[in-house]
Amino acid sequence: MAANPTLLDTGEFPCTEELTRINESLQGRERLLTATARASRLLLEAADVRAAIPGVLGLIGEAAHVDRVALMETSTGPNGEPLLVLVSEWTADGVARSPHEPRACTCDERNFSEVCAELRAGRSVCFSPGETHDGNASAFQGVGTRTKAVVPIFVAGEFIGVVSFDNTRQHRAVDAAELAALETAAGVIGAALHRERLVDDVRHEREHAAEERFAELAKANAVIAGNLERLAGETDLHSFMGTMLLEATRQFDAISGAVIVLKDSAQEWRIIAHVRDGKLADPQYAARAPVAGSTFTERYGELREPYYADVAHEDEQEIWPGVRAFHRAEGAVGTVLYPLVFGARSVGFFILTFRRDARDVQRSGLLVALAQQATLAVQLTRLAYSAKEAAVLMERTRIGQEIHDGLAQAFTGILMQLGAAEEFPSCKKRNSELAITLGRIRDLARDGLAEARRSVMALRLDQTRRAGLELALRQLADRSTVPGGVTCTFEGGGMIAGLKPEHEHELLRIAQEAVSNAVRHARPQNVRITTAEEAAHWTMSIADDGVGMEQRPETYARQGFGLSSMRQRAGAIGGEWLIESQPGAGTRVSVRMAKRAS
Repeated sequence: MAANPTLLDTGEFPCTEELTRINESLQGRERLLTATARASRLLLEAADVRAAIPGVLGLIGEAAHVDRVALMETSTGPNGEPLLVLVSEWTADGVARSPHEPRACTCDERNFSEVCAELRAGRSVCFSPGETHDGNASAFQGVGTRTKAVVPIFVAGEFIGVVSFDNTRQHRAVDAAELAALETAAGVIGAALHRERLVDDVRHEREHAAEERFAELAKANAVIAGNLERLAGETDLHSFMGTMLLEATRQFDAISGAVIVLKDSAQEWRIIAHVRDGKLADPQYAARAPVAGSTFTERYGELREPYYADVAHEDEQEIWPGVRAFHRAEGAVGTVLYPLVFGARSVGFFILTFRRDARDVQRSGLLVALAQQATLAVQLTRLAYSAKEAAVLMERTRIGQEIHDGLAQAFTGILMQLGAAEEFPSCKKRNSELAITLGRIRDLARDGLAEARRSVMALRLDQTRRAGLELALRQLADRSTVPGGVTCTFEGGGMIAGLKPEHEHELLRIAQEAVSNAVRHARPQNVRITTAEEAAHWTMSIADDGVGMEQRPETYARQGFGLSSMRQRAGAIGGEWLIESQPGAGTRVSVRMAKRAS
């Protein structure tokens, strides 16, 4: 009997344990985001924020499935030494609590300088206590802790403390998605502590009869409370930012305002909310600017503190496309730029423009609070998008497994049965009707198996994550070569560094679709996959020497799914997709992407 193709388990999909881990990570992140929203509301409604914090720590700790959550705040010792003081703690049932002696609950930062330096730089730290080498840091490490994640808290750019998450009963690594959710939860606690400071300032100013300052702080507290409530329930970032921007321009009597957010996938700055003369409106200048090579990035990309720009004395080079003409038309005098900083990275800017000198606005407690809430809203939106994207990729894996284990194996079984049937004497007669019919069935089954395999390849989730895009493209070229038929080659002329796994995933899918189209429709002898690096861009192209297209590519795009799918994939990651073809001269598909800013 002739050997028949079969589809074996080659490990192309994650094992059950890996899928379980991915699912648990998604569920854990969802629990943390839900708990964070509930915590925000609890802190908003609490008459005493300090009294509510232990319950909030418990809510977050249970959602994170950790054994201990502790809040430590910065302080200064009698000799000026920097200290971290334990102010609140939650522990799971059966877990030992920290000692209550003040000395045992106070840590000198100098005793764990390496860890503290990372925290003060805005970076979270994960470690096992036995891995640290910073001297006696037992109070910081916790009682019986096996693994620990420590998240810094910043208010108005000032490091005010940390929230730590301990596992005492097992060693458990914290993945990036879970750590980001923990950072968001810590940010909510920081916002509540800042609100408490404002409330305390209100009480202090009332006692000293400073009516003007009291009114400002009371107004700030009311705005913060309203925004915290919106943040806990609002699902649309543009709507939340627009409402907050309207309130800010009204409170500060600004002629216009804008919220600019960094869009990583497209590598550009985007205006997602704009207010002019007390109304939401589209900006009269460019709504986006590139990250790479723009004056805005050069001037403000590394900005971490509020900045006042004197519009009347702007340099000759425009800071944002078209904004100079808008300033002149509106009679603007100054602009306040407040960076939205999460950890050590800027995610956007809160901008207000005035017809007066408004240098005092950049020091306003209200502006600090609004900027911090805008930062939290951006981060929550990013986490929600990341969770959705991960869920889509996981569903692709599940569908691929179903095709692999069901449809493809069924076609393989049909081919095996046909092979057995062809061994019967009645089927060995040449040109018999039965032999011809069996041959047609075999051809159809082989085509079905090939389509199933192509579908499995297109749906694979972890190929680029395991080995990188370059190796994945080389494997695609090898697997697409048919001896005596089509020769597919790969030439890597320069691979961009730091490309996101999600972007690698989409680029590989585009290459797979382009190669599949060429092999199925163009009847080529050669297909070439190439990558090339330019000064500011990186290009991937798939070219064949087949029959080419008799009609315009747009006509074929309307007739099928492949071309439009490639275009959509390229656009989703900020790439420029192009197809070139002439009858008898082959076809070339290319994707051009800007390099990511370092």
